[in-house]
Amino acid sequence: MPRRRTIVAIAVAAIAIDTALLGLIAPLLPEIEERTGAGEGALGASLAVYALPVVLLSLPLGRAADAFGRRPLLIGGLVLTAAGSALIAVSDSLEGLMAGRAVQGTGSAASWIAALAVVSDLAPPGKRGESIGIALAATSIGSISGPALGGVTADLLGFAAPFLIVCGISTLVAFIVAAIFPPEERREEVEIPAWHAVARATRSGIGVAATAIAVGGAGVLGVVEFVAPLDLDARLALSSSVIGLLFALSIAVDAPLSPLGGRWGDRRGRMGPALTGLATLAVSVALLAVSATTLGAALALALFGAGFSLAFAAAVPWLDEAFGELQRGLGYGVLNVLYAAGYAVGPVVAGVLLEVGSPDLAYWLTAAGCGAGALVLATASRATAPSS
Repeated sequence: MPRRRTIVAIAVAAIAIDTALLGLIAPLLPEIEERTGAGEGALGASLAVYALPVVLLSLPLGRAADAFGRRPLLIGGLVLTAAGSALIAVSDSLEGLMAGRAVQGTGSAASWIAALAVVSDLAPPGKRGESIGIALAATSIGSISGPALGGVTADLLGFAAPFLIVCGISTLVAFIVAAIFPPEERREEVEIPAWHAVARATRSGIGVAATAIAVGGAGVLGVVEFVAPLDLDARLALSSSVIGLLFALSIAVDAPLSPLGGRWGDRRGRMGPALTGLATLAVSVALLAVSATTLGAALALALFGAGFSLAFAAAVPWLDEAFGELQRGLGYGVLNVLYAAGYAVGPVVAGVLLEVGSPDLAYWLTAAGCGAGALVLATASRATAPSS
């Protein structure tokens, strides 16, 4: 038991590292612009490069986790994360930054898939949702710590410092994984082609629900992260730091609720946290539309964090169960792609709504979508309730 807990703790740490990389670079953009002379468009492209391998390679990486085991993929992903971070630390050019971000993205996709599969593999009987919830909490912690680590260490120690720190931590964790994780037995080969397996899993009752929540939830997050800062600045004249703190509050609520939502799903079925999460998302986004004070915005974003946490505490275990033990790695590869797709579409839709209407239009349509999703899921569950 202690060894199992140690292995899970290391996997969770790897998940936090992967998530921290997303926001690590954000506070450093002004210095990168100065160092490289890049314009805003080029800087945006350099950040988007990180997501490209996540989208393109997640399915084959997930398949590799099932075919060759979690351990080699986790080690390889951490090594690539370290290499990409080191490349950014020593680069003074935009090309070097983009290459480093691409390598980071590849490594992050590999280690994130493998680490989540490890957490699920080693979950105690009847506690898979709670275990996955702990892993999801690590993603929230990484989201909070990434920008803080990047900004503070760069100010104190220089531009290269945060990337060298990530390089060192990733290398250390890779060595620990190599030393502690036991060699894996040869896995049973899956004869079903990957695309057929994906289609079958995502069309099952729990697979459809998980897919819809993963894409829709990420899309809602993209809308809120795009619209709310602009709206809070214009409507309440809030500074960037205050807006950042309000979003940090949302993540801070998300983190502790993820394991609780997972435990709720383990004990009473995942439909409860799924419906509650979607309904809470609808209420939170509607509150953003009517909030006229900073306190109201804080309440709305705290509720948003709670709803997002509960919805994904149901969706991720559902997707895990839809793929099953033999194709769990592929399932987490699919989750990566679904989330990336939703998160990419959300800001685009939000931008169109702002062009043709207003923030309130974006808020109310998003709230209506969340409410409709909850209603459809509740109606469908009466006939084919997803199993817990």
